[in-house]
Amino acid sequence: MTYVDRVTEPLLIQHGTADDTCPLKWSEQTTAAFEAAGKDVRLVKQPGEGHTFYARWRASMDTTMDFFDRHLR
Repeated sequence: MTYVDRVTEPLLIQHGTADDTCPLKWSEQTTAAFEAAGKDVRLVKQPGEGHTFYARWRASMDTTMDFFDRHLR
């Protein structure tokens, strides 16, 4: 998070609420740091998903494609 102020592009973070590899708090803190720096960041919590999405894989890909459509076209 040292270089949050240097980020120039929008950021999408997706995190499973049941992730036992990386705590959800990390993504929440990262999102807060980007927001505090005035950056365009979006955190999407995938309910019940672990570190690698399974049941909500399609939903996570839809979210990603929507993000790309808004920011890369």
